[in-house]
Amino acid sequence: MGFVLADGLSYGVGANQAIFLAIASDRYFCLSPKLNEAFLALAQGQSIDQHHIKSLIAARIICDAVGDNDIRAVRVPVAERSLATRAARYTRAVRSPVALFDRVYVKRVLAKKGLRRLLTQDLSNLLYERSERGAEDIAQIVEAVHAAGRIFGAKDQCLSQSLLIRRQMQRCGYGAALVFGVRLLPFQAHCWLQRGVTVLDDHHEHVAQFTPVFAS
Repeated sequence: MGFVLADGLSYGVGANQAIFLAIASDRYFCLSPKLNEAFLALAQGQSIDQHHIKSLIAARIICDAVGDNDIRAVRVPVAERSLATRAARYTRAVRSPVALFDRVYVKRVLAKKGLRRLLTQDLSNLLYERSERGAEDIAQIVEAVHAAGRIFGAKDQCLSQSLLIRRQMQRCGYGAALVFGVRLLPFQAHCWLQRGVTVLDDHHEHVAQFTPVFAS
């Protein structure tokens, strides 16, 4: 008998603090100091008090499973470089019918059905991709989406733009992992696209400020 994370939960560890993301509700949270210590010990394969086990189950952090424990933190390679180093430029691609349709689609799905609907395909394996195939094509997509964002505006802009870029990349035969990160003091959530050690739509020195808590 072992334990796994409750369905829909992911977490990362920063400054010895487990930081959780509940995907369905788009909610970030931490545990109390004592429960955090117990959870991290369990994640490292240590035995913990049954009282803490029951508390973690009651809080819907873990649940029973057959086999060994599988409550590992999300793993994201440290970004070493950035693809999006050029200034956003206004081109005809910004107002193309396909680009406009994608923008409306992402906005509506986020508003009505939530993030999980747009994460039906897990591309986290691309965090270990070494090929730079399509870098110029992807850079042009990033530039166009960022330029359009200045025109149309967007709520939760990093999320909607990353989803939009990934959707357009996939249409062209490319992929990237969507990474969510959190900074605690002061609290701030952020997301970006990453392939291997390359950040596609942000600067690697900026995303280094955030502890990854989810990748898909």
